[in-house]
Amino acid sequence: MEKTNKYQCTMKLFDMSLNPEKAEPMTATIFAKTKADVPHVTKVGSIIRLHRILTKKFKKTFQINCDVGVKSAWLLFDPATGTTPISESGRGHSFSPEEKVFLNDLRKCAKNYFTKNPLKGITLKEAEKKPKDFDTLCYVEDVKKKGTISKATLCDADKTVKLDFPTNSKLPVTPEEVVRIRGAEYTDKKCDTLRLKEYSNVLKVAEDYKSAKDLLKKLTK
Repeated sequence: MEKTNKYQCTMKLFDMSLNPEKAEPMTATIFAKTKADVPHVTKVGSIIRLHRILTKKFKKTFQINCDVGVKSAWLLFDPATGTTPISESGRGHSFSPEEKVFLNDLRKCAKNYFTKNPLKGITLKEAEKKPKDFDTLCYVEDVKKKGTISKATLCDADKTVKLDFPTNSKLPVTPEEVVRIRGAEYTDKKCDTLRLKEYSNVLKVAEDYKSAKDLLKKLTK
């Protein structure tokens, strides 16, 4: 019997034809039989190319399904530079000169949007009233690795918290960088330690993006 898809990744996508300032980004779900065939996105604004996908409409919004276990494939590119994929699901790919131009156009589009518009989320202080399943933006003050567990110190303008995560998880939590955490929760009523859920993710935010600039400005006051 053929093994069913065990892993999936859902992300919000937009390009020049879908302005997120005026419409909701498109949702793409990637299905795969192995964890290695699911894209590991670490930065806001990353570029992904999807092959042989299915589209459907749900509540007036188009959705993309990319089933790597059947016939679909993906290529993941850095948001800032390079024409060589960071990772891909297939064994090889073609990349025309026209696609390289389109890749750079997408980067310009993403940078233009994120330098003008903040990422959605609430502050660590606001999250005390909603201690489960919240999105937030933090500055990474420090990371200490101790065996299989890494301990990070995160902060925003009003609060400092701790975050423990597996050292081998490859989360992009690096000192002196801004990160956006999706699906976080406080571990107890003290609200001084964050915990990640199975579906949570952490993405680096470039310093010239509006959300990062605003947070860094508040921290330097």
